[in-house]
Amino acid sequence: MKILKYAQWIFMLSIVLLQTSCVNEPLEGDFPQDDGSVTINEGEFRANIGIGNFSTDLALGVLSDTNLLTITGTVLETGESIILTLENPGVGTFNITAGLGTQNSGVYIQTNPENPFVSDGTFGVFGQLNITDFDTQNATVSGTFSFTGVRVVLDLDGNPVLDSNGQPTLETEEITNGIFNKIPYTSEEQGGGDTPITDEFFAKVDGVNFDAESITTSLNTIAGVSVVKIVAVNELGEIIRIDIPEDTGVGTYAMESLSDGTKLISLFNPATVGENLTSNPGTINITKFNTFTGIIEATFEFTATDPLELDPTVAEITEGSFEVDYISSPGDTVTSFTAFIDGQFFGPDSIFVGESVFNGVTRFNITAIISDTGQKMGLFFPTDIEIGTYEMTSNLINGSEKFCQYTPEIGVTTTYISSPGTLTILDYNQDAGFIEGTFTYSAIDLTNPDQVYEITEGEFTLEF
Repeated sequence: MKILKYAQWIFMLSIVLLQTSCVNEPLEGDFPQDDGSVTINEGEFRANIGIGNFSTDLALGVLSDTNLLTITGTVLETGESIILTLENPGVGTFNITAGLGTQNSGVYIQTNPENPFVSDGTFGVFGQLNITDFDTQNATVSGTFSFTGVRVVLDLDGNPVLDSNGQPTLETEEITNGIFNKIPYTSEEQGGGDTPITDEFFAKVDGVNFDAESITTSLNTIAGVSVVKIVAVNELGEIIRIDIPEDTGVGTYAMESLSDGTKLISLFNPATVGENLTSNPGTINITKFNTFTGIIEATFEFTATDPLELDPTVAEITEGSFEVDYISSPGDTVTSFTAFIDGQFFGPDSIFVGESVFNGVTRFNITAIISDTGQKMGLFFPTDIEIGTYEMTSNLINGSEKFCQYTPEIGVTTTYISSPGTLTILDYNQDAGFIEGTFTYSAIDLTNPDQVYEITEGEFTLEF
């Protein structure tokens, strides 16, 4: 699963950075260190930001399936956050200087989640993290840290402030005396198979409940057609099987009564007869069909008869429903973000998915950049969003808003805001870390509403 690496936010400092390879090793250089004499309660996360104190309301860790540890401390009232990211964690001292070939980093988000302070060694700043206890049995981590963060100074319109040489002005922030004690962390596993959901299957056969004792799903390729086969068996040995071509998608469909293995069809085997009775007629209403996570949700009903008309048995299968996951270990999704801007295709080469907290609301920050042209598009909405269609706004007030931004050229032009716009969430699986949607909006300069960019046919498919 692709996990956000906050150091990637360094695109705000430079569109292109040259990175050199290095290994996890202690930092070479001088920067403030705490002496470890401070004691704090379990679950606490503290630091000094400049001369001020940073004490979080919430601190959590996530250990990805690629052994990447991310520890986040957040002040819920202000939205301030410190994010520490470390490859291959364990007890020891680690270099968390970003931009040196690892995913290690220290990040401080003050007010603008799109422009944080980052421990980017490319700009001569450094960071160090000391893990004093890494308890894999109880899933907690303790340690100390310090780093210097750097970011571009922005004006009120969100554009970089240039110095006398025409270069972006940088500012730094010292994060010192960082300490955290027994911060709980969760381990992320890849979705698919029985990980995101527990398969469920129910129906009635001639009015009697068919409670599945076992549910088996498989993906088979027959004559070049990928077909999902769902087989449910109850305690009497009765079988209901549904074959669904993988390209079927969401919608309501009629079932076939005969199939060469590539058709949408249902079968019922009453066990006592031993023959398959097929759908004639039958319908299925698929409400979710995610070929990345493998999750299918649907309702169905069919009349089961012998397609060869040799067996007079008829069974009515009603009130059918299921939620299954047919992929045991999904592969990497092709993360994508595309749109048309005044009819011109927008296809970014860099896509970043981050999270921030505003007014106690955790939000997605999705940024897409075309490096060659400096074009940037941002999409922002709460992480607790549900499948559906939403109107966009042009500003952030209480944290529940959904909005988009478009910058024709980073550091040169102003940023245009959605007014109006529409966001549609087509599919969202938090367990699998996958979201899919569409959007369209008019991007305006709030100080000059006459300048408008029309963004249409926006689509995104993202892991987070």
